[in-house]
Amino acid sequence: MLNNQKMNRWFVFACVTITSLCISVAATATDEGLAAAEEVSQAIYYDLMDNWLYTHIGDDRGFGPEHDLARDNIAFLMESYGLDVALEPFTYFGSTYYNVVGTKLGTLYPDQEIVIGAHYDSVDNPGADDNASGVALVLEAARIISQYDSDYTIRFIAFDREEQGLHGSSAYVDDHYSDDIITMLSADMVAYDTGSNSALLYSRSFDYKAELGAAIVEYSGGLSYIDGGWIGASDHAPFDAAGIPAGLLIEAEVWSNPYYHTQQDNFENPNNLNWEFAYRMTRGAVGWLVDKAGVQVPVFTLDFTFPQGLPEYVAPAGGTRVRVEVTGVGGEVPDPGTGLLHYNTGGGWESIPLEEISSNVYDIVFPAVDCTDEILYYVSAESIGGMTYTEPWNAPDTYFSAISAYGLIINFEDNFQSNTGWTVENVSVQTGAWERAVPVGSGGERGDPPADADGSGMCYVTGNGYDEDLDGGPTRLISPTFDLTTLPDAYVSYARWFYNDDNDIDRLLCEISNDDGENWTTMENVSGSSGWKTALFRISDFFTPNDQIRFRFSATDNPNDSVTEAGIDAFFIQSYDCNNPCPADLTGDEQVNINDIFAVLGLWGECDDPCPPYCDGDLTEDCTVNIDDIFAILGEWGPCE
Repeated sequence: MLNNQKMNRWFVFACVTITSLCISVAATATDEGLAAAEEVSQAIYYDLMDNWLYTHIGDDRGFGPEHDLARDNIAFLMESYGLDVALEPFTYFGSTYYNVVGTKLGTLYPDQEIVIGAHYDSVDNPGADDNASGVALVLEAARIISQYDSDYTIRFIAFDREEQGLHGSSAYVDDHYSDDIITMLSADMVAYDTGSNSALLYSRSFDYKAELGAAIVEYSGGLSYIDGGWIGASDHAPFDAAGIPAGLLIEAEVWSNPYYHTQQDNFENPNNLNWEFAYRMTRGAVGWLVDKAGVQVPVFTLDFTFPQGLPEYVAPAGGTRVRVEVTGVGGEVPDPGTGLLHYNTGGGWESIPLEEISSNVYDIVFPAVDCTDEILYYVSAESIGGMTYTEPWNAPDTYFSAISAYGLIINFEDNFQSNTGWTVENVSVQTGAWERAVPVGSGGERGDPPADADGSGMCYVTGNGYDEDLDGGPTRLISPTFDLTTLPDAYVSYARWFYNDDNDIDRLLCEISNDDGENWTTMENVSGSSGWKTALFRISDFFTPNDQIRFRFSATDNPNDSVTEAGIDAFFIQSYDCNNPCPADLTGDEQVNINDIFAVLGLWGECDDPCPPYCDGDLTEDCTVNIDDIFAILGEWGPCE
């Protein structure tokens, strides 16, 4: 990383956990990416740091003798992996230095390149985290990926003289200006973490960060990521300046790292290097590179597919069915009858067999779950060799989820096409107060939203002119008052946009009040930069819904020293529907048919005392399951609406 003068312009970022209707989604990891990530070795990573990169007390990869020794070791290792290695020279203050470039030619698109790099110099110290940790990540990626063909050419680069101003990476971009570089990833400080379990991502491209962030989540086996906006303080910056999509992968706790640029950044410091964290960061980067470069990693696994998709909701009474098909990949063969559903409704994980429809084709049959509760779940099956595979692949660390309900009821919807009672309050605002408008601004060039979030046209934005970002503030957007006394399980949902070009102290503060705006409670405090994002909160997590609920969105650029833009759109208050729209469908297959009659016969007799509550099968609510309930089924015969 660059010197402390540069570092002091930046601040720590925190993850915001948003209570969501569906907190886990199906992974989009590829089998090839997963297989490569599984090849990442924590032991080999440790060995690289211990024996090859000169990270010990007294070592100096700045201008000391260990600098050249580390360079030569990196070149030797890349050659041992079968890469075509070159030492590419450049001049800094009259002396010659070298970038170490290992090349793996692509088989389909050899003229199109993907670059993954890290700087191997330090600030006159052992530089274990900054940045031997990033070099070890690049070397481990090279070791794994060099074994296999790739569609695109990959350049594994160890840059020099980053600490003095990105000289190595700048020289590389200048020397390779005619290369067709598709994208670039810089790994810089990936081994210090005291518990955040998060990667911090920097890029000008929202799509780049979303793609890399998804890879971190999918392949790391336990890390999340934070969108840090943009920073130019590492070797991705010269690539970005040349118009190449580029980004920085770095530890989330970088700005609170007490050993940064000190002699304590060494291998022996017991508080410095988190080996498990570095291993997971490397897994994420390897999986991303495999997918990006089209690396043909051989795969041996079981593949789970859901031809009907996965449900957002399951029937509270139970019986919702989801088809699962299990197939072998790369020679693995699924063992029929071994499919299991693993689920958790708050009391720990339980397992029940999947219902086998035919050989290795199953139905998930969800159990009964109290309405509005969340059910977490994953599935598993065995191969004939006795290996157990799960979907998601790293369950139960990740899982699918659904809500026990029959759907959502929209209690209030506002896409801001008309004024429904929102007001604006300004405090020391010079320009860029909240206004309801069709975004025109700069078309996104200066951080404002190029369009609203839901496509309806209008939204609230902070100023709507080309050069009218927010200056001063806060500017506060305040909702009308809502009576939610009859909605104890209500949620609020909204789309929000926030952009801050230098990631300083400016924020978008999202608040809720239960006393008509006299006092406010924070829902989230948004920093950094992102595109339109949807936030959703359960109101009862803050206080009991009453008839004095209001919401407030406050944006600030104070002191006025940055480009700051905000937007709010697609505001909803919603609740879950617990009323069964098809009560005669006792089996949950969305059909009222002979199976439901059989279900009634199996439940025949009087309900337990006391009644109500009515027992299962008592469709007529007379405290008895009898012939009247069969007539009720016949009256509803056919598919559920």
